[in-house]
Amino acid sequence: RCAARAIGCDVATLSYHFGSKEGLERAVADSLQAEVQAPQRSLPWQERFVAIARTYREIAKRHPNAFALLLRFWTTGPSDLQVAEEWHKILFDAGLPEEEIPALGFATYAAILGVCSGEIGGLLSKPSAAELANIEQQDDLPLTKKLLPIFARLRDEDVFEAAITNILLGIEALAAQKK
Repeated sequence: RCAARAIGCDVATLSYHFGSKEGLERAVADSLQAEVQAPQRSLPWQERFVAIARTYREIAKRHPNAFALLLRFWTTGPSDLQVAEEWHKILFDAGLPEEEIPALGFATYAAILGVCSGEIGGLLSKPSAAELANIEQQDDLPLTKKLLPIFARLRDEDVFEAAITNILLGIEALAAQKK
């Protein structure tokens, strides 16, 4: 009902086109997936991975209220399946055996979407004065207290790049281990 009001149509029209709330959510999620363009396959797998990860970050920033729908469904439709195919191809090109690709595909996808969700949801925001005061009152947090100046200057980009770097290193290490 809220969606129908927001776009200026009646509930029956939405139900006719999407069947249900879930159908509408899948369609919205698939339209977000359609914004992900596969990088040129001639690029190294690492560059393709990073390009897609950065695209998800851009989508999260442009559509913060709808982005969580990408975490809801195993698949949303044709666009999602095309992105999944590219994601799997990247992992295959990294040298992973086929039996490792489904689990690592889900894990890496969830990690990228998770860091994007954390950024738009506020997880990566700077600590508030109340949070800082709470930390200062704790006697058993010496390392956290020492790190507070670093947290204060930490940028969202730093966290995102750290996530990508560590995921790539993990994929490379797993591929080397499986050879």
